Amino acid sequence: MASRKAPLSAADLSKRNVQDLARVMATEAGGLPGETGQIAVGWCLRNRMTRNGTDDVEKVWRPAFQHRAPATIMTLKDAAGILDGFIPDPTNGATHFYTPAIMPKKGDKTGGVDVGGGLELVQGVTRDGKSIESYAPVFALTFTPKPVPAIPEKTFKFYQQPGSGHVR
Repeated sequence: MASRKAPLSAADLSKRNVQDLARVMATEAGGLPGETGQIAVGWCLRNRMTRNGTDDVEKVWRPAFQHRAPATIMTLKDAAGILDGFIPDPTNGATHFYTPAIMPKKGDKTGGVDVGGGLELVQGVTRDGKSIESYAPVFALTFTPKPVPAIPEKTFKFYQQPGSGHVR
């Protein structure tokens, strides 16, 4: 029988949230130059937290999923700034994202990957030096695109879940 955890204090929740958000940012966008990609990923989670009425990163991003990279000094600083609202939202309210460059391509096996959005041609997505269609997740069909001009779409495409509204 699993033991129940005592509720976290506001200070502990804040520390854990900063750590969790920083690790997601480092994992998802840590290899990108500059901070914009990491901040945009962090804001997607913050916007999802607001939409879902929670102050807990774990409630919108499963801890075991995409938390493999360690937090860095930069992601910890940026995560704290995002959670405190001091860093502006470059996504204009986005709640979801994906990376076309790593999605399955036309002709690839797609098992276990959300490809319900169908095939799309995204500038910069190539195979053997030629443009190729890649799959999009199903949310790309109904969520509102939220381009971030500083981030190429092959790297990240951002979307806002209907009913989210702009949160900051």
